Parts: sequence; C-alpha cells; structure tokens
Amino acid sequence: MTLDGRSLRRLSTGLAELYLPDGGDFPGRVISLVSSLVAAESCSYNHLVGPVAVAWQIEPAEVLDFPDAVQLFQQHLPEHPLLDHYEVTGDLAARRVSDVASDRQFRSLGLYRDFYRPARVEYQLIVSAPAPHGGMISMVLNRHRRDFSGEQRELIDLLRPHIGQAAAIATLLNQPVPDAPLDADGRPLLTPQQTRILQLVATGSSDRAVARALKLSVRTVHTHLQHIYRALGVTSRTEALAHVRALSLGGADRRPLTESISGG
Repeated sequence: MTLDGRSLRRLSTGLAELYLPDGGDFPGRVISLVSSLVAAESCSYNHLVGPVAVAWQIEPAEVLDFPDAVQLFQQHLPEHPLLDHYEVTGDLAARRVSDVASDRQFRSLGLYRDFYRPARVEYQLIVSAPAPHGGMISMVLNRHRRDFSGEQRELIDLLRPHIGQAAAIATLLNQPVPDAPLDADGRPLLTPQQTRILQLVATGSSDRAVARALKLSVRTVHTHLQHIYRALGVTSRTEALAHVRALSLGGADRRPLTESISGG
C-alpha cells in the first residue's frame, strides 16, 4: 500500500517535534503526533507492565466522564484482545482490534461493556513499542462510528521504531549527566556534553536524533564523536560502547555508563 506525500510530510514534521527535549511532556507529545496523523475521537498513551497500566494519559479527558472509569479500565484491561495477541506472537506492529477479534467477540467482553461502551469506543487502532525500563508503550486511537483503514494502520506503524527510542531519550534527558569514564590517573576522559552524547548513542539514537535532543547541529555531534573516539582510543561507536562497558567510572560508588542508561 502506498502512502500519500501529505501523510508522510506530516509524519516527518511530527517526528522532529517528538525528539525535542522541551516540547512538553512526552506522553502529550506522542498523543499530539498520533492525533495529527489519523483522525479519532480520542487518543491515549499507555505504559503497560504485563496487563497493568502503570502510566496512562488520554485526550480529551472528558471521554472518561463516567463513574469509576479508571478503576474499571485497570480491572478489565487483561481482557483486551491485543494483549493476548502480543503475548502469543511478540508482534507489536500496529493492529486494529478488528484484526484479531470479531465485533461480537469484542462486545462480549466486560472491558467493552463496563468501559469502552460508556466511553463511546467501538473501534481501536494500536501501535506498541518496548518501554525504556520494561513493559511496553501503546498508543491507542479510538473511534465510535467507523473502523480505521489499512492505510491508516500502515501510517501509524511507521511510528513504532521511534516511540521507544524517543521515550528512552526523554527519560535519559530528565536524569543528571552521569560521571564520565576516568583514565588510569582518575581524570575524566570526556566532558559532560560528550558523556551525554555517548549515553544517547547507547540508546541507539542516530546522529540526527542526538543533535535534536541536545539542540546541536549534526556536524557538532560528529565533531564530539570524533573527540570521544580519540579520548577512548577507539575508532567506532561499537568500540566506544564496548570500551565504556569495561570501564569503572571512578570507584565503587560510580556505576558504568551503560548501567546508568538502563536505570540499573
């Protein structure tokens, strides 16, 4: 299926905003991007660990204007047909509920009866990605009158590799810069800026994504990377990350850089 140029341009513009560090709260940014790509009555950001939503944001919030909405959602969430699909297949690609369950099956669920029907949700389009520190992030588009098209599913699926990476960057940039790797004499090998760049590289971020996140030019990121390689005595990203994993960051109270990335 071929996507039209207008949709792809909206996607490109939205992705640039998604990676900006000062563009508002991350869930809100993702909701704004997804809603700009595909029309829906509501859109939610869900961080799920197993069948439990540990973080949840929905726009507009008025769709939950009925008693015990949040409690009912958490209570019935394990019934969601796509959770079974993810568990069995491990496939987080964009899916409509109608791709894995018939209308009759969906509407027989307590989840539909107690939560989705009062929220006026008849159709859903969901794309998911692994969350930075475990579980998964799911973006959910909801409609009342008509299902989503295959083209819309394909467009939303293009977000999948970006959601997890952008979430990892947003999480990382809210943390202090870790101590830099030290040389044999206990001196820092890298500046704080270079240490942050190496952190972002370790998340799998491209040079362009690093530049957006730190408000630098791509050329400046390239220059910093060359300095990092020389300071560590390596010639590539792979060697730099392998080298850092083998380094203690200056004593027992300092954690390896890659450990601080993962939150361990």
